[in-house]
Amino acid sequence: MKKQLFSGLVLMSVVILSGCTISIGGDSNDNKSSENAQKGESQDNQSNDSSNNEDNSNESGIKDESNITEQQSIAMAMLDPSVEDDIVTGDELLSRKYTQTFGAGEKKERNIDTLELAESPELNKMKNKPNGMKFYSLNATKGSYATIVGVNKDEVVYIKTQSAVQDFNDVIDNGTVDRLNIADLYKKYKDNRKVSNVASKIEYVDPLPSSDDDSDEDNNSNENVNSDEYYAKVWLTALPSYRNMDESEMNAELEFNNLEGEYLNPYNKANTVKYPKGVYRLAGYPTAAGHVVYKNNGDGTISIYNVPSHFHDERWTEDADYSQKESEKILNNPKVVKLYDASDEQIARTVKMFDGSSSMDDDVSDEDSNSEKVTRENVIDKVESYEGETLDTDKYTFKEPEKTDEGKWGFSFEDKDGNLAGSYIIDDDGKVTEYDEDGEEVGSGY
Repeated sequence: MKKQLFSGLVLMSVVILSGCTISIGGDSNDNKSSENAQKGESQDNQSNDSSNNEDNSNESGIKDESNITEQQSIAMAMLDPSVEDDIVTGDELLSRKYTQTFGAGEKKERNIDTLELAESPELNKMKNKPNGMKFYSLNATKGSYATIVGVNKDEVVYIKTQSAVQDFNDVIDNGTVDRLNIADLYKKYKDNRKVSNVASKIEYVDPLPSSDDDSDEDNNSNENVNSDEYYAKVWLTALPSYRNMDESEMNAELEFNNLEGEYLNPYNKANTVKYPKGVYRLAGYPTAAGHVVYKNNGDGTISIYNVPSHFHDERWTEDADYSQKESEKILNNPKVVKLYDASDEQIARTVKMFDGSSSMDDDVSDEDSNSEKVTRENVIDKVESYEGETLDTDKYTFKEPEKTDEGKWGFSFEDKDGNLAGSYIIDDDGKVTEYDEDGEEVGSGY
């Protein structure tokens, strides 16, 4: 309001003085009036420029390059279009909303009031990191990954990751890092008033816990990672919907499998990867209950791998390049999360779901899961267990299961146009073999 009033007074002075003859060396009041008129014209020009391009007003710009704060450096980086697809931008922070895109292409609009910087003691132990760089975990990300920002006097670094970063060279090699030079950012945005506005919405919060903390050491050293209680914590960490379920709602059964050496895509073994040591799966039965593929990191966190519960996408079986790249992407980019601090009651409820199937002996688990006789009542459950999800009745029409002369069960399914889309044969031991519309085998399993 004061600025508008001042501009108005200046404009009046310009109008009044425009009809006067002002000579150099004349009356001092005339000189002052001339100066005011010139200033008024300058202010008007700046006001017009600001209205046409308000981003370039230096009203709140950075005055001293040598005293740029971390928040200002990050704010300038957030305004740079080179990273707008990877991070929450300055404009999005100012508008208080951004769009997060998940692995399957699903988009969800998120609200954000402030960008929170939580210093990470673990990340600050990173090998080969730039000199003097501090790393912070952010409370907002544009994808199904964690976003980390690092800043020192020379550059701002953004890392997108789903796993713990031990060595800075690793993120350089795999291309998951963006590096922005602060001197270059300063040249571009030093007079941009948005820098101040964005920086004011960047806040420091409590640091993330360190694995060196006494409480974490006690918890980790006493944790039996091969117990049903630990598996329950993993399940509740990965699938939060189970945390507040009543016991009557938790009617699924869970089993534990060691995936070491198994193929990630069992339907295209020539074009996939094998799970390394230490990767396990918790699977619900019926399969609609969910599943978790994870690795214990030994520091109070687990890495969760975004493995499909089924491989319906034809590219998994027909596109060798797709299967190989997606398999590597999944294995190399797990999501690292802190193990949920479940209550004793939550753990006890979840443990009951295991029903004795948490043995690390895969043979025993297979024997238990295969011992059930296949009947008309459970044949669909066997197929859903194989597929990893409930059958998609919105997309396909499934025929009634029939028993063959060999004692096996089978049924076909059609698309909504009535065209044959595939079929299943279920052996008496529960093994499912899937066929495409031409009768060619697609895959098999339990």
